[in-house]
Amino acid sequence: MILIVYYSGEGHTEKVATALAKRVGGRLATIEPASEVGTFRKAMMAMFGMRAEIRPMKTDLSDVDFLVVATPVWSRKVPPYVNEYLAGVKNAAGKPFSVLAEMGGSGGENAVEIVRKSLEAKGMRFVSSAVTVESEVDAGRFGPTIEEFARTIAGVAAPAA
Repeated sequence: MILIVYYSGEGHTEKVATALAKRVGGRLATIEPASEVGTFRKAMMAMFGMRAEIRPMKTDLSDVDFLVVATPVWSRKVPPYVNEYLAGVKNAAGKPFSVLAEMGGSGGENAVEIVRKSLEAKGMRFVSSAVTVESEVDAGRFGPTIEEFARTIAGVAAPAA
């Protein structure tokens, strides 16, 4: 099973994660904050790599074949809710993963590296990453990026014959 977990504050990340799920036949899971905090506080928490409580969700990856983490970029980092999810991941050693970063203008590669380091520290194997830009998502011009990203996942996640 391909699991695509995502946090989406304004809907952009949800849109790209949903398109990817349709393309690779993945199961979507939303990272939901346990409670909302103000925009400034969220930005500060992201900037300092902090975590914030999320609602219970699937963090045990024993029955997952491939994990995709889709995250918005905040202050060149990932949201505190994504950090919390990453901290909770277990039974993931040796499993492949990819990262999808959705950004307003910059910081995508930095956000990818944060997720990558966190999951590699749990013994997971990095496969690929993609970055989408808000304006392209709004205009519906992110298809080619998702298509290319999906190919990198399908090549690894294809069931053995």
